[in-house]
Amino acid sequence: MDLQRHTAEQWFRRRGLPAVVRGRPTQLLVRILPALAYLGSTELLTDVLFLVDGATQEEWEALMENPAYEVGYWALLVGLLVLPPLSAWLAMTWVRRSTAAGTSRGRMTAIVAIVLYVLGIPLLGYLIDAVYFLPVVFQGALIVLAAIVLVALGAGSVFAWAARMAVRQLRKLGTLTSRALPLLLLFTTFGFLSAEIWQSFTALRGSQIWWVVGFFAVLAMLFMVAVLSDELHDLIRSRPRGADPAKLTGTPFEFFLDDHPAAVHPLRRVERLNMVLVLLLAQLIQAVAFGLLMFAIFVTFGSLAVRPEVMKAWSTHDLTSGTIYGIYLPFHNELLQVSIFLAAFSGLYFATSTATDARIRQSFFDPLIEHMAVNLSARHLYLGRWVGQPSGSTTQSTM
Repeated sequence: MDLQRHTAEQWFRRRGLPAVVRGRPTQLLVRILPALAYLGSTELLTDVLFLVDGATQEEWEALMENPAYEVGYWALLVGLLVLPPLSAWLAMTWVRRSTAAGTSRGRMTAIVAIVLYVLGIPLLGYLIDAVYFLPVVFQGALIVLAAIVLVALGAGSVFAWAARMAVRQLRKLGTLTSRALPLLLLFTTFGFLSAEIWQSFTALRGSQIWWVVGFFAVLAMLFMVAVLSDELHDLIRSRPRGADPAKLTGTPFEFFLDDHPAAVHPLRRVERLNMVLVLLLAQLIQAVAFGLLMFAIFVTFGSLAVRPEVMKAWSTHDLTSGTIYGIYLPFHNELLQVSIFLAAFSGLYFATSTATDARIRQSFFDPLIEHMAVNLSARHLYLGRWVGQPSGSTTQSTM
């Protein structure tokens, strides 16, 4: 393959637009390694937590009275939040270098990783907790197959770019904190200190609180899909026809700007969907990060300012130890449920504010639109240089 074309296609994939690239995907086994690294490290740390948390809740509470055990348990909880994304990032960096080098070592490494994930982790879980071995192996094989299919469809490139963009914009979270958080905290703090909120959401059992979170997430996604579709449509209508040299400085395309074709290649439906999806994921990851920040604020505030007897009076029932997906947490379950609700509401607030509040939009939303304008300009140059002129039937499609 032409080295320039390969570089251009890798550029599109790194920016979350695999639908622009023509041709069949390659090195699928290698490209699923970041997902396996994330899932594998999560399962390993979860197995360790289940191993050390005692046979019963009472035994775990007794163990937490030991300062050394408490520090170690907190370290495992922090590791469960930090190590999976870190391992996925390291794996993604290695995959990028391996695919660029084109060596066979990457494929052998991927095969070893798949075997460890499908067989090694279930075996460790069986030895630790005597869980069923074959069903877990079958589940792991299905996850690997699903990961291969999703990577073939371009999901890996889309999610990796959205995650990188969201992480880069986290440094701007202080902008939102200084502009929107004071008013939001004023509103949510009154809700947090309201007995009715505690009575309503501490009465939820099982997965009911997650249905509430899911409801807010659906509302946020519906709103963002509508806004992003309109923004993308306006961007396509307002941009110059063909490649815009001013937007391609610093990209692989700046070296052959002089001979770029004037033909315009209308967007296919799959490309339009790809563009909306990357913008949506970037916004969702930012909203989740903001929601996690609010969750941490309310859990910390509740632990410091609200005494257990007050929580009990507000909840109108005895307090219980907090758990999330079977993992014991050193907080009361009632505090966790109220904090989860307020964090989900805050995430919904963030999702709507980034598109409607002019000051917040300038920091969080406009950079994503500008990023997409560069992509659209580069797309015309790529298609005109290596794919050819649009066919008559294609040019009739709407942009």
